[in-house]
Amino acid sequence: MKIESRLGKGLSTFFENKQQEVPVFQNPTNNTNENTNDVKYIPISNIIPNKNQPRKNFSEEQLKELAFSIEKNGVLQPILVRSIKNQPNMYEIIAGERRWRAANLAGIYEIPVIIKELNDTETFEISLIENLQRENLSPIEEANGYKNLINVYNYTQEDISKIVNKSRSYVANVLRLLSLPQKVQNMVDDGSLSYSMARSLIGVKNPLEQAKSIIEGNLTVKQAEKIIKNKKNIKQLNISKVNEELISIKENISNILNAKVDIKLKGKKGEIIIKFNDLSELNNITTKLNNI
Repeated sequence: MKIESRLGKGLSTFFENKQQEVPVFQNPTNNTNENTNDVKYIPISNIIPNKNQPRKNFSEEQLKELAFSIEKNGVLQPILVRSIKNQPNMYEIIAGERRWRAANLAGIYEIPVIIKELNDTETFEISLIENLQRENLSPIEEANGYKNLINVYNYTQEDISKIVNKSRSYVANVLRLLSLPQKVQNMVDDGSLSYSMARSLIGVKNPLEQAKSIIEGNLTVKQAEKIIKNKKNIKQLNISKVNEELISIKENISNILNAKVDIKLKGKKGEIIIKFNDLSELNNITTKLNNI
């Protein structure tokens, strides 16, 4: 898939030189005319959020702080929108939903926008990039954003790494967070569990219990990683001991029957496989088994 270079450069490419401050206050007088640099004033009621935007959680406290700033200084940067098909004078947010929500709280009637006609893929990319550049996404929201690009828009991890200007390994590691139980993901989402702590839980037994222990113990990242690493080492040691015992058992059975033997474990269950090359070897094996 070809990635347009402007997407890889980030959100600023879409605004070009249009990110000047354009304050808007409640009930502006006759501000329906177009501003320079394609900035327009549109009633907030004519704008809706994008249901596919990566960011799902908005801090009420931070929105109130931004609303207070907007009441005092106005909206200092236009939001990016696109027109909605078959709905005249209605627009969908591409980037800037947080500003739009805060402006609603502040009671602003109109908000400055820049209208861009983008398709669904471009819209999702820009929304993802904006949130990443502003560091507003939680690691789980970021992971789900990447997953959406892969599952819905057929992107590869390499494609995504170019868009967000991150290494492919970084993208892969973020995506791996989605292998954690949902309750653990929720802990990452609400900030109870850091990205580094969550990463250390991938592949461990009972990650939810481990996560609760980390939070209840108020552990640092290093302390949590050390405990989890030690438990992993114990598990690997136990597996190694089991493998050594199986090898010994397999060799004993093989010597007794004078045949090739294999043992396969499936959890606590398993099977013993005795191999033979012809009916004569099978007869010898049967004889030895009868004499045991």
